[in-house]
Amino acid sequence: MDIKELEKWVTTNEGQQWLEAQKKGLLDKNNELLEKITGSNATNKTLNERITSLESDLLKSQAVVNDTLLSKPLKEKLKQKGVFEVLIPELSKTISDSYAIQIVNGNAIGKVKGNETELTLDQIIESWSKSDQAKDSLKPQEIKTQSTSADFKQGITPTVDRELAAMRKGAGLPENKE
Repeated sequence: MDIKELEKWVTTNEGQQWLEAQKKGLLDKNNELLEKITGSNATNKTLNERITSLESDLLKSQAVVNDTLLSKPLKEKLKQKGVFEVLIPELSKTISDSYAIQIVNGNAIGKVKGNETELTLDQIIESWSKSDQAKDSLKPQEIKTQSTSADFKQGITPTVDRELAAMRKGAGLPENKE
C-alpha cells in the first residue's frame, strides 16, 4: 500500500475502526500511567509531609537538648560567677556564639576563635570573666566601704550605680548620663 492508498483506506469504516482500536489502546495506557503518577504524587506528598514533621520534631528535640546540656548550665555558671541576673540571657547567647560552644558527647565544649584547643564550660566562663565585657557584667565581690563625697551627693554608692547601669543595659535602656 502506498501513501495515497493508505490515506483513502484511513477514511473508510474499516480504517476508522482500526485507528480507534489503536487510539483506545494508547488512551488506556495513557490513563494507566496517569493513575500511577497521581498515586505516586500522593505518596510523595505524604512522604514530604512526614519528612517535614520529623524535621520539626528533630529541631524541637535539639532545642531541648541544647537547653538542657548547654543553656541551663551556662546560665547557672554565669549566675555563680556573679553576673547581674538581667544580663544572663543575653550574655549566655553571646558567650555561646563567641566560643562556638557545642554539645560533644553530652558535654558543652567550646573554642576560642583562632585556637583549636577545646575548652570546658568552666574554662570558657573563666576566660570570659577576664574580658572587658565581664567587667561591666559582674557584681562586685566586695562592697566598697569607702565612697567619695560626690557619690553620696548623688545619693548612690559606686556598687549600686554599677548595678543600675547593668539593669538598664539588660533592659535595653540608654545609659543614664548626667
